[in-house]
Amino acid sequence: MENKNVPEQEPIGDLLKKYKSMREEGTLPSPESVTSMPLDSAKPTQKTPVEMPVVESTSIPSATSTFTKNEYESTMSQETDPDLMTSYEIVKLPSKGLYNKNRISEVNVEYMTSKDEDLLTTPSLIENGTVLDVLLKRKIKTKGIIVDDLLAGDRNAIILFLRSSSYGSEYNVQVPDPRTNIPFKTNVDLLKLKYKKVNELPDEDGHFNVDLPMRKKSVKFRLLTSGEETILFKQAEAHKDAYSQEFSEYSTLKLKSHIISINGKTDRSYIGKFVDAMPAMDALTIRRKILDVSPDVDMDYEFKAKDGFKFNAQLSVGIDFFFPNI
Repeated sequence: MENKNVPEQEPIGDLLKKYKSMREEGTLPSPESVTSMPLDSAKPTQKTPVEMPVVESTSIPSATSTFTKNEYESTMSQETDPDLMTSYEIVKLPSKGLYNKNRISEVNVEYMTSKDEDLLTTPSLIENGTVLDVLLKRKIKTKGIIVDDLLAGDRNAIILFLRSSSYGSEYNVQVPDPRTNIPFKTNVDLLKLKYKKVNELPDEDGHFNVDLPMRKKSVKFRLLTSGEETILFKQAEAHKDAYSQEFSEYSTLKLKSHIISINGKTDRSYIGKFVDAMPAMDALTIRRKILDVSPDVDMDYEFKAKDGFKFNAQLSVGIDFFFPNI
């Protein structure tokens, strides 16, 4: 049954304005007549006055505050001054939330500040390769998003937004002229980059299928998160150092981790041995399919040479991506 005695709720902003007005007019209720002002209530609840013994206290301040009107207005203006607040933007993910557990398709990303520039120049973070991970953890404000659980393409989209919103969309690069293979300097507009078109979606489990041309097997695979790729890279480098190898087995380790089953067989030992003995054509077929179905930022860009000749090439970013020339 509806309780008609429950006070009607009021926005907290209106309460603050009312409180400020009552202080200025000197009509603020005395402490004896006000029992409480709960967050889920709009108006102070009244209590029938009851005679209570007077207890003097030296630790609890009286109702008459030394907080003046000018101090109040100064504090409130600082709390609401847009120049003193950090805003954010909504970034849509290339994966559209189809591959993460919480199905989040867009995230709130806070704009970079001067403090973030200090982060980007921290030697220890640069040395251990975690500088961008720390940056993303600071800037992504949507609850439930774990940076390591993002696909590489989603990370790329957020990083692209942070760079273009912080230092502008113009990026200086060197690109070789395909006619002469001689590199030339040019500027690219990062805002012209679009998300890659993906024509095939995963099944309800987030898996894809591909048929091998050589072994005539059906392979089921999944996409890896950026965190998984990082772990595999470190494992490959550690294995290379431990056994003094001349090359890293990162690509092979990735392939083994991508594959869920081969002709229905899910045994990890079998999959590992199958990949080690797999013909190069079959391995290439799987990698091409993984690339085709992976949502990402399309880095294919149309360049123009000094004589006006236009050509398309993959845009690659360097170490100066977050450190443009001043």
